Amino acid sequence: MTELSRTEAAADKDRLSARTRRWGALYQAESQLRQMRAYGGVILFSSTFQPIMYILAMGLGLGVLVGAETDFSAYGAQSYLMYIAPAILASTVAMTAGVEFTFPVLEGFKWRRLFFSAQASPLSPQQVALGYVLAVGCRFGLHSLIFTAVLFAFGVLTSGWAVLMVFSGVLGGLAIGLPIMAYISTLRDEKGHAAILQRFIIMPLFLFSGTFYPLTNLPQGLQLIGWVSPIWHANELGRVLAFGQPTPPWLVAVHLGYLLAIIAVAWVIARRVFIRRLGHQEWQGRVPGLKADKRRAAKQESKDLAVGTYEPTEGLPPISYRRGVAANYYSGNIRAVFARGMAAIRSNRGIILFSGFLEPVLFLTSFGLGVSPMISGVEAEQAGVAGQDTISYAAFIAPALLAVSAMNGAVFDSTWNVFFKLKITKLYRTMMSTSLGPVDVAVGEIALALFRGGLYAMGFLGVLLVAGLVSPLSAVLMWCTALLIALGFACIGMAVTSFMKRFQQMDWMMMILIPMFLFSATLFPIDVYPSGVQMVIQALPLWHGVELMRDIAFWNFSAMSLVHLGYYLVLVTAGGLLASYRMKALFLR
Repeated sequence: MTELSRTEAAADKDRLSARTRRWGALYQAESQLRQMRAYGGVILFSSTFQPIMYILAMGLGLGVLVGAETDFSAYGAQSYLMYIAPAILASTVAMTAGVEFTFPVLEGFKWRRLFFSAQASPLSPQQVALGYVLAVGCRFGLHSLIFTAVLFAFGVLTSGWAVLMVFSGVLGGLAIGLPIMAYISTLRDEKGHAAILQRFIIMPLFLFSGTFYPLTNLPQGLQLIGWVSPIWHANELGRVLAFGQPTPPWLVAVHLGYLLAIIAVAWVIARRVFIRRLGHQEWQGRVPGLKADKRRAAKQESKDLAVGTYEPTEGLPPISYRRGVAANYYSGNIRAVFARGMAAIRSNRGIILFSGFLEPVLFLTSFGLGVSPMISGVEAEQAGVAGQDTISYAAFIAPALLAVSAMNGAVFDSTWNVFFKLKITKLYRTMMSTSLGPVDVAVGEIALALFRGGLYAMGFLGVLLVAGLVSPLSAVLMWCTALLIALGFACIGMAVTSFMKRFQQMDWMMMILIPMFLFSATLFPIDVYPSGVQMVIQALPLWHGVELMRDIAFWNFSAMSLVHLGYYLVLVTAGGLLASYRMKALFLR
């Protein structure tokens, strides 16, 4: 290479570096968006699918019960569905923020260390952070645009100003997501923090932010949650933009200023965390995570000293080998997988277990106190209960929420946790290198999910007993039924998760769980739909669980109760066999 060509190459390099330093955030955003293309189908489908599901469920289902007794013209809305549409948009964006600002951020710092790769280029740490926020903001905007277009197509919204809901939805998503990003960026390891954020922060804010009812329906103490929730401010701002909800100008300014203030403060904190972790100070004289490793080593050393010194015995124990047709499937050591899972649960000090119990209680409190004032009751015939005229709305949804709790606990354990061990930590690969077989791993993980689901159900049933919504004998039978429901969903969940390759594909699970929750007679009877739609709903597994729970709660047994039981027995058998087969196919080739 001549001296001139070297000079030109150096000049080109300087120009590229200068351009990167100027537009680095946009380059990082482009990189993130290209990664999102791998699951772009999930984004587009969920953005279109969610509004349709909520329109059909809330407009034709719960809206029939609420709209018959409550007039929403005082709020500027022509119907119940119009009233909740902007809030559902803001809430779905907020729930998406809870995912996009947790696991991908951990992936960037720990699992795949993509942020460190970007830091090795001329990009600055703050450009890496800003680029990621811009990319996720683009996803929020696309979701909001598609959501709004679907609402217009179905005639839910008519004013052209409703397009501005996109703005309020994106602001609400960033106000929820940026504080989460600032916190997640400080973590050196993930020990259930994402689940804790989802269940202790995002879910309560979603349920008590006046999404499905006016916030004033709640007692004064619970309204406080809505006042501090960015979701409520995004909901109210979206209603003003969508259909002109009567709101004083100063309150509109409060909604907007509150969201912008949270975004600004959280961005400053997140930016400082990125600079500290990706900047030069992170590497000055120390190894990242070394202190935590030393603490763990010291803790393990103290345990070893407490146990005593190991003295080897003479000779080796005889080694036994399993023989037979299915010897490579099962080693008879399911308890080892289960014990390992229990040890991991104990390391989290039970807070995740408590969070699983908390979720259905929050649902019951929110809908019981918020929606009940708008519904005088549910006709017993609609609920499939004989010998009564009407039942309270709380008594109607309580058995259904128990079934939902069992489903959610089992699905969480058999999907997110299984995927983490399957693809991130490669724990199952390590297990398969021992004497354990695929049946041991599959049954052990399913048993762990069943254990957690049983604890969730027991805690929720205690609340129902105190509230007088179920009898003690019914509670015992409902707990046994909850175990069966959890077992069915755990088997199917683990089998389906074995086909997933990226954690973003787990959004497909939400596309299945959302319609099951909305349509399985959880919040309203299904007889509001045509007979053809009812037949589709009756094929869903959650519907069978909800109906079986109500049969027990109201002592209203029939031949259909046996059909519900048989449905879950088939689900358990098919799911367990498929999960074991997939474990063998993945690790015993």
